[in-house]
Amino acid sequence: MGKKFSDLTPGDLSKLPLLTFDHFCIGEERIYLHLTNEKKMHWYLAEYGSIGKKFFGFFVNKTDGIASGLCSRDDILDFEKKGSAWVPTVDENWKPMAAKEVPILVEYIKLMICQPDIT
Repeated sequence: MGKKFSDLTPGDLSKLPLLTFDHFCIGEERIYLHLTNEKKMHWYLAEYGSIGKKFFGFFVNKTDGIASGLCSRDDILDFEKKGSAWVPTVDENWKPMAAKEVPILVEYIKLMICQPDIT
């Protein structure tokens, strides 16, 4: 079992790039932190803002599929309250890469880039 997300210190999180609101080139974001749990949920985190304690990244779960955007540190920590299978853990073997290179995100990113014209 990897390190629990809740065990990450502010110093650990400060190693992520600062949160920006310039996400016009979806898929180009570098994913620096990958979290997972036994429920097959994934968080691919690219940026962190220490003031609001928010991440920008991509989020995967069975119910909602894939989404991108902002997620707070508390939102992720809340999963621990559901039981041990829900605890987010750090993928300590993760190597930073562009979001478009993460296999599970490829189709989502293509869809976001080439949204169909419905007019």
